[in-house]
Amino acid sequence: MKVARLKMTQKKSIRSVNGHVQAQPPPARGVGTADAIIDAAIQLWGARGVDGASLREISIAAGSANNSSIGYHFGDKRGLIEAIFRARIPVLEERRKLLLEEAKARGSLNDPLTLIQITYQPVFDEIDAQGCHSFAAFLRAVNRYSEWDGKAWTQELAPSAFLVMQILVQKASQVPQALFDARVRLINEICYGAITDQDKNQSRAPDAELAQKIFQDGLKAAAHLLFLDV
Repeated sequence: MKVARLKMTQKKSIRSVNGHVQAQPPPARGVGTADAIIDAAIQLWGARGVDGASLREISIAAGSANNSSIGYHFGDKRGLIEAIFRARIPVLEERRKLLLEEAKARGSLNDPLTLIQITYQPVFDEIDAQGCHSFAAFLRAVNRYSEWDGKAWTQELAPSAFLVMQILVQKASQVPQALFDARVRLINEICYGAITDQDKNQSRAPDAELAQKIFQDGLKAAAHLLFLDV
């Protein structure tokens, strides 16, 4: 992977009127650039799954006529996934850090629901230019991708999420590790599914109240599942 060639900048975020965080429209990008490829991969993999869109399709969607552009910038599929996380996770971590500090000040770090909300609330708040949760859809797709294990990068890129997970592990110490890991995969599916549930209903005006209720239901279901039989 030609890391030296990859020049990525974190996207600045702004608050939209409905309380979500929306990435500012990026400056004009050259087709086929690393940033354009990242954007295309998030959209295509989020919609189809990681195995559902080839690197060639992503390259074309990014506007590149060169089939080797992804190899040039990222090396391979894994390199592209890693680059997406490095570009997008720090923005979520800024929000998680604030939520973590607020929970600590309230003395609520022992509450499983609070801890799970700290992890997923920034993902719920992140929307794209179309008002959809495309990054949450991408995260859901990666969660289903058997060849990816996110443990290696979590501590480095998402220290707040890592800290929350460590607290959850301690609270669920009676649960065998293999079962706990399986439950984490399941709560990822539940929470990312709850976040993206209303995105498919683009034929009607978005119902922010319903979307929030579905998200909260997902968090509660996740907290219950993680500590089942504990």
